[in-house]
Amino acid sequence: MIRIEGLTILLKTFAISDLYIEIEEGAFHFLLGPTGSGKTLILESIIGLHQPKTGKIWIGEKEIQNLPPEKREISYVPQDLALFPHLTVKENILYGIKAQNHPLKVYEGYVESLIQVMKIGHLLERFPTNLSGGEKKRVALLRALAPKPKLLLLDEPFSGLDPSIKFEIQQLLKTLLSSFHPTILCVSHDFEEAFLLGDKMTLFIDGKVEQVGKRDDIFLKPKTKKVAQFLGLRNLYRGKILGKDDCVERSQFEINGLRFSIPNSACQSRMETGREADLYIRPEEVMILRKGKPIKESLKRNIFMGNIKDILSRGRHHSVFFQEMGGNISFEISIPNYAFRNLDLSVGKQVDVALRDESFWVME
Repeated sequence: MIRIEGLTILLKTFAISDLYIEIEEGAFHFLLGPTGSGKTLILESIIGLHQPKTGKIWIGEKEIQNLPPEKREISYVPQDLALFPHLTVKENILYGIKAQNHPLKVYEGYVESLIQVMKIGHLLERFPTNLSGGEKKRVALLRALAPKPKLLLLDEPFSGLDPSIKFEIQQLLKTLLSSFHPTILCVSHDFEEAFLLGDKMTLFIDGKVEQVGKRDDIFLKPKTKKVAQFLGLRNLYRGKILGKDDCVERSQFEINGLRFSIPNSACQSRMETGREADLYIRPEEVMILRKGKPIKESLKRNIFMGNIKDILSRGRHHSVFFQEMGGNISFEISIPNYAFRNLDLSVGKQVDVALRDESFWVME
């Protein structure tokens, strides 16, 4: 278990206050936040490059925040990778083991396994200047893992890579995780990366932790509007809870005079009458109804008539922008390509849409 408790970092005019992070052994934990929010500063403080003003860092039962960097049993891969240009790939890989005076013989089999997984056996005698960007990333990861650190810190490990190379390295990293189970704290601003690789996430916005949780929980149940906006979620609206619907498990929610029937389970906290809250409508859970087709009872509570204002192709799916007939609300609908082809949609067409119960999430 890695625990970061109450970490406060001051650097000139920049401050990070009272940071708490817990990482289970063998977990891949992401620290997510906008560019410039201080994520790299947090990593540099954990490894010992900056001295926190307050707080403690624990690796298991060992408190390490006052130890020198070389005594912390932490490896760090910075954004610029920091490979030694005068050393070969093999010498770079073995550097950490030698620097800590570990016997090379003990690590031979482990390092050879890493080399095979990362597919760099043919690069061992090359120098970093003769490597591609993707090859440098693989060497930097392997060098960091070679001394078997208690914690591996990664700073934007996929930045600057072409999509195909990025995907390849992500797959290699997944193989490393399943084979060697390192404990990793990774900084990123890309939620897709975190969703693909991460076990748990800490969202860090405006100098403080906004939400901690498993990837599905954060994506499906963002705690605040700030979190939803950072994740790139659209269809966010400010409205008011009006009170119970026709059954105790549901409540009425109003946006600009338009009313929705929302299950109480779709709210982060209690649906208190009169309280203002933020409503998120999930674009992938909205249905465009086909004329003449029967409608399920579960969909009849939230059916709206309107017009299609715009259609955008996004490769794997289409975004259809719908405006309710009264002009009270407009929102984006995400439709898979196969379904879009069967709907015969065009800009200006009048359609009926149904919002499933799964469409809704109400935030504080």
